[in-house]
Amino acid sequence: MMSQKPIKRVNLHPASCKYLKLGHPWITEDTYTKRFPKDDFFLVGVDEKNRQEIALLIHDPDHKNVKARLWSLNPEDWKKDINFRTQLEERLKNAFARRLDSVIPTERENFYLVNGESDFLPGLLILKLKNQLLIQYYALFWKKIEKELLAIVQSLVSVEEIWIQERNFNQAKAIRSVNGSKNAEFILNEYGLNYQIRINEHYDFGIYTDMCAIRKQMVPYLQKSQSMLNLYSYTGAFSLFGLKHGMTKVVSVDLSSKYLGWLDENLALNPEIKKENHTSMCMPSEKALEKLAAEGTLFETIVCDPPSASSDGSSTSSALKSYEKLLPLMLKVLAKNGTLFAFLNTHQISWNKFEEKLKQIIAASEFNNQLIIGKRFKLSDDCLPLKGFHEGDYLKGFLIEFKHKG
Repeated sequence: MMSQKPIKRVNLHPASCKYLKLGHPWITEDTYTKRFPKDDFFLVGVDEKNRQEIALLIHDPDHKNVKARLWSLNPEDWKKDINFRTQLEERLKNAFARRLDSVIPTERENFYLVNGESDFLPGLLILKLKNQLLIQYYALFWKKIEKELLAIVQSLVSVEEIWIQERNFNQAKAIRSVNGSKNAEFILNEYGLNYQIRINEHYDFGIYTDMCAIRKQMVPYLQKSQSMLNLYSYTGAFSLFGLKHGMTKVVSVDLSSKYLGWLDENLALNPEIKKENHTSMCMPSEKALEKLAAEGTLFETIVCDPPSASSDGSSTSSALKSYEKLLPLMLKVLAKNGTLFAFLNTHQISWNKFEEKLKQIIAASEFNNQLIIGKRFKLSDDCLPLKGFHEGDYLKGFLIEFKHKG
């Protein structure tokens, strides 16, 4: 896979040493990483103070923030020749088996085969989308060993096409197929619902895989509800899910007519759903809420899942800040027996900070002392995060309800 040469030792920042020993898998840029050699794939991280070698790292000098990622804390893995291909194959096999041998493939055609650090495959995500694979690089070193990676993946699972996407910070598509295909369109099924998938037409492909397990967790609440407001609806997965579970009124709000048109396509793919129970509003979420509140419209379920940096027309704001305006308006259209699902999609905000922000907004509203912030909805099943790795625990959801329902 790569030439075996002596692995260079590098001193690590004391904070990096501390967090590595606790299991955190990243070395972010600091004064120490600036002295790392430029061209080495592996490095051994040294706790300079204690004169102790503590970790085998994969070097990622071209990444903007994360300069190395943990491969092993076992000294035996760097005190002898490293059989990286064997280790990589074993980790991929284990990750694939955990999903393919579970109930997940019987419920949906949309799931993770590899979830990066939680599968000890840092910066690597592999999604199975029906009969296609989407491999996502969050660490740039995977490009250096792409040929070997693909050989192992293709030996473990048979699919029609494999796509590779280099995830980046400016949301350029940066996607390509192994066989040279330009794009792919197909229908996949999640929990009995059909969705139109388009690979290589946009940055994302039509459904958010990390939300699948959370949708399943929400079923007991949705089954009690007759109406839903789905804000930032994208292509409508929550809307279709609500309709499937018997809701008689679902309103989807999105700023993009393109995504609402895609939602209409998804509705048409599911003839058992009563489309007359669904309405789209193509406008910013805040304006939609103001309109619904003025009309006196109430919903028993509200789902709010803003992008990490949401743009409503001419302004752009962080998702957390957007709740300052959105949450008081949502509470005005939430029925007294209703449930509000508030999501945040960023690792930069902790669970506690998100919850405290929601409490502050409620306390400053006309609904102070009337609400309970309850159950947490977390990543789980095929994308369960690594314990202690808060960056991997990026998707956060809270259930908000009135104390006295009725």
